[in-house]
Order: sequence, then C-alpha cells, then structure tokens
Amino acid sequence: MAHDKAKSAGVRIAQMTSPASAALGRFAQRGLPLSGVVIGILLIIGPFCATIVRSMLAWDASGPHVSLSNFVGILTSPHFYQAAGNTLICSASAALLSTGLGFALAWIVSRTDVPGRGWFEILNLVPFFLSPYVGAISWLYLAAPHSGILPNLVKDAFGITLDFLPVYGLPGVIGVLTLFYTPYVYLFVVAPLRQMDAALEDAARVHGATFWFTLRHITIPLLMPALLSGALIVFVTSAGLFDIPLALASPKGIRTMPTEVYGLVQFPSDLGRAAAFGVIVMTATVALAILQRRYLSRRRFDTVSGKGYRPRIVALRAGGRSAAVLVELIYITLGVVLPVVAILMVSLSGLWTGRFNPAALTLKNFDYVLFNYSLTQQAIWNSLALALVGATIGVAISFLQAYYIHRGTSRWRGLIDGILSVPLGIPGIILGLGYLILAIRTPLYSTLTIILIAYIARFFPMATRTISSMLLAINPELEQSARANGASWLQTMRYILLPLLLPAIIAAWLLLFVIFIRELGATILLYAQGTETISVALVLLSERSAGYVAALAVIQLVMLLAAFVLFRMTRASLVQS
Repeated sequence: MAHDKAKSAGVRIAQMTSPASAALGRFAQRGLPLSGVVIGILLIIGPFCATIVRSMLAWDASGPHVSLSNFVGILTSPHFYQAAGNTLICSASAALLSTGLGFALAWIVSRTDVPGRGWFEILNLVPFFLSPYVGAISWLYLAAPHSGILPNLVKDAFGITLDFLPVYGLPGVIGVLTLFYTPYVYLFVVAPLRQMDAALEDAARVHGATFWFTLRHITIPLLMPALLSGALIVFVTSAGLFDIPLALASPKGIRTMPTEVYGLVQFPSDLGRAAAFGVIVMTATVALAILQRRYLSRRRFDTVSGKGYRPRIVALRAGGRSAAVLVELIYITLGVVLPVVAILMVSLSGLWTGRFNPAALTLKNFDYVLFNYSLTQQAIWNSLALALVGATIGVAISFLQAYYIHRGTSRWRGLIDGILSVPLGIPGIILGLGYLILAIRTPLYSTLTIILIAYIARFFPMATRTISSMLLAINPELEQSARANGASWLQTMRYILLPLLLPAIIAAWLLLFVIFIRELGATILLYAQGTETISVALVLLSERSAGYVAALAVIQLVMLLAAFVLFRMTRASLVQS
C-alpha cells in the first residue's frame, strides 16, 4: 500500500519538476544532510576544545601561559578525591539498582501475563518525563526529618519517629537517582525482550533447565548489549547530574563532581580548575564508552531469528503474579504517586510545617508565582521559548543527521555517527562549562541564545536516535520509486519521507521539549538576570518559600505531563536503535 502511494505521489509531482528545481534538488540532497552533520560536529567540538584549552592555561605576573598547574591543583586536592569517590559511589549504585529494576519492569510488561500490563507500560515511563530536581525536593517534603510528610504521619499515628530515614546524603541521592533513571534501562531492554527468539529459551527448558537458570544463563546474557547500554547511560548521566546532589547532598556538605564544578565557577571563580575537572570527567566517560564498544564487538548477541513467532508469555503462578504486581505498584508509587502528591500538598499550603491541613487550602502560592513575581513569570516564558525554538531547531538538525547516516553513501558514516553520539556521555554541567568558557568574552555571554545552543548541543543525539529508529524501518524503495517517476529529492522529502516520518518527528520534538523545560545542569552556569529558566527559578526560590517552589514545580509538572500525553498519542518509541 505504501509502495503504491509512493508511486502515485511520484507521478503527480513529476509534472512539477523543472531543470532548475532538479539542480536545486541535487544540491540539497548532498548539502542539506551534510550541513546537519557539520553543525552537530561544531556544536560538540566548540565547547570540547574550549574546555581543554582553558584547563591548560594559567596566569602569573607575565600573563597567560600553558601549564598543567590546574590539573596538579585538582589532583593534589582532597576535595577532588572526596567528590570523585562520592560521585563514583552514587553513579555506580544507581546504575546497578536501575539496571536490575529496569530489567524487572521490562520483563514484567513484555513477558508475563500480569494484569494491567498496558497501564504499567505507560506508567513506567512517567518518571522519565519528570524533572529530577523536582523529584528530589518532593522526597525532601516526603521524608525530611521533622518536616517530612511521612515522618509526621507515622509519628501522629503510631508515635514512632522516622528520623533515621536517609533522605539527605548519599543514600538519598542514590535512591532518587534509581527512581528517575530506571526508565532509561527499561527503554533499552523492553524491545529486545519482545523480539527475542523463544527457541533460545525453550531449548534450555527442554533440557531440564529451571526458570531461574534459563533467566541467568540464557536471557540475561543475550540482553547484555541492551543492559550494558542502559547501565552506561545511567552511570554517565547520573555521574554528571547536578540537580539531585544539589538538593540532597550539598545541604550536608557532601561533594560530588557536578557540585564541585559549580562551586569552582562561583565567585571568586577558578575556571582553570573547573575546566580541568571537566576534562577529567569527559576523558573518563569517553573511555567507558570505548570499553563498552570493545566488549560488545567481541561477542555475538543474536536474539532475533528469521522464524515467525515471538517469545512466549510466561503464565505466572498466583504468588508470582502478586509479586510482579507489587513490584510495579511500589515503583510507580515511589517514582510517581508520592512525589506528585507531596508537591501538590505543599503547593496548596500557606505555611508548610510538614503536616497537610485540608481546611487551610489556598492558591496564594500559585497567585504569587504566576502573577506577582517577575522572576518566575520571566522564567516560565524563557523556558517555553527555549523549549519551542530549541526543539524545532534540534529536530531539523537531527533529521538531516539521521538521513545522512542511514541514507547517505559516505564511508565515514559509522565514525560520524559515533562522533555525533558523544554529547550523550557528556554531563550537562560540563557542557555548560564549555559554552561558558567559549562565550564569556562574546556578545552571546549571559543571553538566552547561548543557553539555547547548549541545549541543542547536549540533546540533539536523542532526537537523532528517535528519528533514526523509524527511518530504518522505512524501505528506501519508497523514495526510489518517487525519484524514478521524476520527483526531485526535495519533492521526495516533502511528499514521501517526511509524511512517513511524521510520528517520529513529533515524538522527537516532544522529547526535546520535555528535556528543555526541565534541564538544569546545562543552564545553571549560563544564566544571568533575565535569562532564568523554570529549573533555575526553582533553585533560587528554595531559599525563600517551600510553597512557592512547590507551586512552580506543579506548573512545570503540568507542562511535562501534557507533553507526555501528547507523546503517547504519537505512538512512537523512545527505544534506542
């Protein structure tokens, strides 16, 4: 059907093709996709080189000179090892726990007969679309000693104190990281689980293997590429995340790499040492990515055969079914329900004391944030502008890159794909630092434009992956048929490929929109008065009133959940190809 439509469309538009438009089409076919690649590479190289150069510059009485003093100062400072150790503990623990939980959730919805799987599949993704910083402060409202909802509720009901709840410090950081990064692993694992050849597991069961033996020795090893990819993304992303450590670790004086970089940029700033921090972090993340690729390249992981059947749904016993439902309900409660309820309670309270009083409900926090405080009003408009414009530009660049990589003929496509994926492994605050160094003496400094550029540079690979996953599913013969009937490349793009890619393009746009609305790490070093975003305003408001913070968090939450609903309506996938 699609092939016939492509032919008929090609015949219709052939009449519109002139020699001039044909020449323009040939130029566009080569130039436009290449321009997307060049822009992407420049967005990566600029801050990367700026960070390296700044890390190797030092000043003395004679002026600037090349020196390794910044690295020496970092590597001889106990603060560095404290921050590195805490970061390693948090990111490794979060990666391990998220991988186990993400695999369990993916297996439950894709391979079992648990009731309500469709709903669980949707709800498992909700934390992906929420702000990690809002998640962190919501757990402060829930579990903070003396002022948390849960400690006060338990104390009033049973007279038991829960002051031992470790919401502050590394345990709290690890717990919240796990809740909000489990969907990353889930997204990597759920598709391979559904596509796995059932014969691979059936053969083990026929020869007497138990369910747990088969899971441990067959299923999990075959899923190792997806599991490792998800774990690496969680490790790198959580290691560079600024939001959660700022809320849960910094108040106790606990250092992590992102908060240490942030501290070095504050007055009196030391950009040289901050850049040295950045170089060390980027080197570590690139090394991890290379090791992962080498590990996977030496092994075979064939999970899909040519046979026409899919993995058998496991009929769980009553106890197993109850346990699976319990796992899902616990995760959704901790990752979605309790944080949202806590934020709503605080936002509707005049003076937050840790106890919710329904008789004292008020909307004054929303009134102040929306109509009486210029900072939050400006922040909302700034975030919307950045998200709308940035998502549009990012998707346009990503479409061109995806086309170049999967429809182009260059022998360097594999290498280019690897280079364009680099931002996925660079922490947002490190990329923000690079753009700060790059723009500090230019007109771009302290403008929304530099924040917009940093957003696009940090997240365009996610849109490229989303578009690529659908582009790979479209047979190139559809485009070839239109070209054979006289259509130019531009006409083929307009009438054939773009309509077929529209669901993925919309999904990629909504994905970038959500990320730009909630992003903090790439913003915190680049904003100035008048260029605050919602996430920055949340941090600034945290020093004033919990009610104001919660009200603004609810406004952000509504934006993100609306985008999530629209995303689900596209029926596109976030699973990485």
